Amino acid sequence: MLRNVIELLPRLRPKHIRVLKILLRSLPRYRYVPINVLATKLKMKSSVARKILQHLIDLGLVVAKEKDYEGYRLSQWGLDLLALRKLRNFVELQSISHRIDVGKEADIYVCYGADGSPYIIKAYRLGRTSFKKVRSARPVYHVEAGSWFAMSIKAAKREFHVLSTLWGAGVAVPKPLIWAYHMILMDYVPGRELHKVRLRNPLSIFRNTIEEIIKAYYVGGIVHGDLSEYNILVNEETEEIWIIDWPQWLPTSHPEASEYLRKDLEQIIKYFHRKYKLDFDVLWEIVETVSRKYFDQSREAS
Repeated sequence: MLRNVIELLPRLRPKHIRVLKILLRSLPRYRYVPINVLATKLKMKSSVARKILQHLIDLGLVVAKEKDYEGYRLSQWGLDLLALRKLRNFVELQSISHRIDVGKEADIYVCYGADGSPYIIKAYRLGRTSFKKVRSARPVYHVEAGSWFAMSIKAAKREFHVLSTLWGAGVAVPKPLIWAYHMILMDYVPGRELHKVRLRNPLSIFRNTIEEIIKAYYVGGIVHGDLSEYNILVNEETEEIWIIDWPQWLPTSHPEASEYLRKDLEQIIKYFHRKYKLDFDVLWEIVETVSRKYFDQSREAS
């Protein structure tokens, strides 16, 4: 858990952080970095490097390999610690409260700053068994040098980029604050997943949702590509909505962008029809009205 990792930060010195960073940078070349390579990079004797590495092993931040040759690699906790350290340079994180969601690709945590302000941390965890089973359906992920850690870092960077673009376009997404390796720090949004709530005014929430989907397409130039009732957050009191989880996004310049947009819209229409018995024709009429508005605005802007 991240709360355990953040408590380790005061127990580390610059030399420990330096070792962790070297192990991370060595991922593309080594699965386990040989001790002689590490000692050379650290500019110290192997015996001294071993003492530092043993401390990191005891904390669960590094894993050792003894068969065939002596080597070391970063553990998941080690990568988490480097990311949390970078996040704390942006926001003075005081505590990590709890994990609120576990997905195929990432874990979501609530955390708090020194002033009590809440934030969200999204930590990518590519490589878990559950994700390996569906990787064939995730064409944006490709196995590359550095394995799953490198892919998690790349995925987080990619989503941070799209969230920044969408936020700048005025689309209702959590505000992205900083990207740190495989983590994204975002402003906290007071919403629950759409499928977990019973809406008092479902047609209004539907209209708000369609507004954001179409705005993302015409103003942000982005298609979600994997939209469902599981990645829409709603505040039942204010009727605000936020669209989350954008790892499968496509630019509108993509040859299949319009097809993915249609699938996203159909998924949301089917959900509201199924759960709230709203008429298909009424729902499609809302989609067409909102689409025309943003299409006309985009033509005027060009």
